Amino acid sequence: MKVLLTAALLLAASFAAPAQQPQPAPADRFDPSLKEFVEKFKGRGALEDSSKPLTPEETIKHFKVADGLVMEVVGAEPIIRQPLNLHFDERGRMWVVQYLQYPFPAGLKIIKYDQYIRAVFDKVPPPPPNHFKGADKISIHEDTDGDGFFDQHKEFLSDLNICSSVTTGRGGVWVLNPPYLLFYPDQNRDDIPDGPPVVHLSGFGLEDTHSVASSLNWGPDGWLYGANGSTTTGLVKGVRWLGQCIWRYHPETGEFEIFAEGGGNTFSMDFDSKGRAYSGTNHGNTRGMHYPQGGAGIKNWGKHGPLMNPYSFGFFEHMAHKGFEPRFAQSMVIYEGGAIPRLEGRIIASMSLMNRVMASDLLRDTSTYQTIDLDPLILTDDRWFRPVDTEVGPDGAIYLADWYDSRLTHVDPRDTWDRVHGRVYRLKAQGAKPMKPFDLAKQSSAELIKVLSHPNEWFRNTAIRLFADRKDKSVIPALKQLVETEKGQLALEAFWALNLSGGFDEAVAVKTLNHPNEKIREWTIRLIGDTKKISPPIASRLVTLARDEKDVQVRSQLASSCERWPGPAVLPIVRELILRNEDVDDRHVPLLIWWAVESKAVSDRQLLLEKLKESALWQAPIFARYITARLGQRYTAERNEQNLRTAAQLLAMAPTPQDVDALVRGMEAGLQGDVVKAVPAELLARVEEVWKSRPHNATLIGFALRLGYEPAGKAALQLVADTKTSAAEKKKYLEMLSERRMESAVPVILDLLRNERNEALRIDLLNALQRFANAEIGRAILELFPKFSARLRATAQTVLASRPDWSLWLLEAVDKTAIKPEQITIATVTAIQNHKVAAADTLIKKHWGRLRQSDAEKNEKIASVRRLLAKGKGDAAQGRPTFMLICGTCHKLNNEGATIGPELTGYERDNLDFMLPAIIDPSLGVREEYTAFNVTTKDGQQLLGFLDENTPQSITLRDLTNNKIKIAREDVKTLEASHTSVMPDGLLDALNDQQIRDLFAYLTRKN
Repeated sequence: MKVLLTAALLLAASFAAPAQQPQPAPADRFDPSLKEFVEKFKGRGALEDSSKPLTPEETIKHFKVADGLVMEVVGAEPIIRQPLNLHFDERGRMWVVQYLQYPFPAGLKIIKYDQYIRAVFDKVPPPPPNHFKGADKISIHEDTDGDGFFDQHKEFLSDLNICSSVTTGRGGVWVLNPPYLLFYPDQNRDDIPDGPPVVHLSGFGLEDTHSVASSLNWGPDGWLYGANGSTTTGLVKGVRWLGQCIWRYHPETGEFEIFAEGGGNTFSMDFDSKGRAYSGTNHGNTRGMHYPQGGAGIKNWGKHGPLMNPYSFGFFEHMAHKGFEPRFAQSMVIYEGGAIPRLEGRIIASMSLMNRVMASDLLRDTSTYQTIDLDPLILTDDRWFRPVDTEVGPDGAIYLADWYDSRLTHVDPRDTWDRVHGRVYRLKAQGAKPMKPFDLAKQSSAELIKVLSHPNEWFRNTAIRLFADRKDKSVIPALKQLVETEKGQLALEAFWALNLSGGFDEAVAVKTLNHPNEKIREWTIRLIGDTKKISPPIASRLVTLARDEKDVQVRSQLASSCERWPGPAVLPIVRELILRNEDVDDRHVPLLIWWAVESKAVSDRQLLLEKLKESALWQAPIFARYITARLGQRYTAERNEQNLRTAAQLLAMAPTPQDVDALVRGMEAGLQGDVVKAVPAELLARVEEVWKSRPHNATLIGFALRLGYEPAGKAALQLVADTKTSAAEKKKYLEMLSERRMESAVPVILDLLRNERNEALRIDLLNALQRFANAEIGRAILELFPKFSARLRATAQTVLASRPDWSLWLLEAVDKTAIKPEQITIATVTAIQNHKVAAADTLIKKHWGRLRQSDAEKNEKIASVRRLLAKGKGDAAQGRPTFMLICGTCHKLNNEGATIGPELTGYERDNLDFMLPAIIDPSLGVREEYTAFNVTTKDGQQLLGFLDENTPQSITLRDLTNNKIKIAREDVKTLEASHTSVMPDGLLDALNDQQIRDLFAYLTRKN
């Protein structure tokens, strides 16, 4: 069962006038070839919600707010509509991005959707002022009389075209308007741009306007940071990325880089009071991602491919979480506003999919964090409540931008978005007093120093930004004095201000590397790292620090910065970090150390090999667990002659048999995928030496086999045929033999398939056979098919359907009554159709008729089921077994069911406007992580499944029976995302009226 809610929810928004009547997307938005895609949504009632919007006053009444807090409306329609992003300037004024152009950029036409179902436009839009005029705008809202409510409103910019974020600073206003980062100068601060915008950056992707670059935020280092969502790409200043990341730009130097990558559909971005970076996510049951510099987090590997560095060989998970589980929080902020003591230091997480706002404890978890939920801050039964941005204001209150729309998904191209509404709320402590008007920019630099002690982080951050704007060197002595004499937060704030005022240099760094405040030591390392230069005295001091530093986050930053410095300075530091045994179980540090080592593996190859002559290094727990195998993998994954020679050197210098085994394990992993074309003689000699020195386990056999060592192939065949070999070991050998397409293995595997009784092993045998284009295989499987169990038949028909001749034979067997039609799944029949063989299509029509229902039939079915459910109630208890039978084979609900499709627990299951189209027309919208891929190999095989891995050497496909197949990249002819759901049409057709009522009673039951 497929639910239409997109995994991201949103950056949600709209693109035209009020949506009292849903309208189809304008014809000029799409190339004529996409007419069918647009038309299929007509008449579904899909993705709409029959609930009605409430007035702002009524909305407030529906909120259940935590004790001691008050929720109030501070902005609403018609002044504010579809708010996406909030920013407070140095005068305490609220800037609002109103994202009214979404989802289609003005002036562009979608000509196709690529293999990952990302829109491809006919052109790149020009930047303002000569741009295609859109509906987005940025408004400014001011409380002029200090009564706590915004009484003056103005537009700063209008006619923008997909504008996602705004912030002020450096003498003007920064606007993120993908594909551009724009700067509008406004030196006199009259809210009228002094001239046309300056294009600072270009190349941010527009492929999916619910996941564009967003969330501008000044870092305490003076860089401008932003987030990028999961479905858009980027190519900015030569830096290319796919999907989610945190990026940053330095306005003075013009440098651009990816600060860290991975996460979910990254939206919102915040720094805590120590300068640590976090973002919201759409990944699982989490509250967000913590990003150390240079960190690489989990991604949707199938859709987004490997990490930017394909030799990362590891990634960070999101912060571990306990508490409310059904869904993620895509917008978050760390509260350090000083006005609500009970929330100080906690995450405030807005959950648009769940119409709620949560608070979570943020607790240390080695060098990173975990979250534990408290009681909800805000609950409501108004499903139009969609908080998409969360900010802490100058008054210490929490401000929420409410998109306010019942619609959730962005896959429906029709204009059913509500463009009338939008709210901004303030969550504050009971009895909190409003602030009087102020303007920090009018304070002298000396006065701003005093602001660095303010209890609200917003004031401190704004003061830091103003120091960066001014570059006032006169404050350097006073700031140095504070850094030297203070030990707590004020010292850190003064240190940041000192750097941004031009007062940080090597002389300061020598002192601050010894500062009693560990955060100043950490930030000193980071600032030195950002220069990408390091002097010998500083390098020497950092070696000592790596050996003696007590704070793990300082060591974490040191490991991060080591990627940025030259190898001769870095490797002595890395050595000391490797020897810190206390970090072996840290969630971040060991991988950061590996990434530092990897960054020098090629550029400083000989220096690294020289360091590796120290046997004590190999015995360090961090090296043994995280480095040894990855080094072997690094030099075999990038298969040039020099790297393969280095692999041979490593095998020769490894001090113990255990180290050799670890290297072999890593090298075997690196060799998977494409075949090695030429193996250096010295590496073959090492292979033979290792082969003769130890027992032949699966890892060693795979390593030797992939390097073309002939005895390894023979050994693998013998062990597959040996009755004493365990089923688990045989599976590994089968994968190797099929991956290398050893034809001599086919008779052995077929013989085992005929005689083996272990069902799991027979499935492995079937999966291995499908990689061989041998007619005997298809005929043998068909001969055995009637005697197979249901589980074996499921795999066998997937194998047969992958090749045109085999699939035709399968249909002919059905036609001759040797196999019953009901034993063949609709998914199999659909896969056979992809071969486009006329004889097969004729047999399909004869035995199965039409596989997909017409739009008219689906519309009528939606209407009829709606009428049926309105006439009577079902029994949830009776509906459970029906769910497990037709839905639970793919979906999990209430911890029951499978995980092939999305888990349903956290969705709005009581909303029939979403659920009915999702069940009856499953291809109407497919969540990106559940997109199936069609793979065609160069020898004519066609496979359908989910991409589990997508690396430069290979892809790993998980088919619809959850079997995994690794295919060498060089064997792949085409790889394309399917626009069709793997869930078949007509799921409800076999149920009677009462069974349908029971099923929906179970589905919509409150947990």
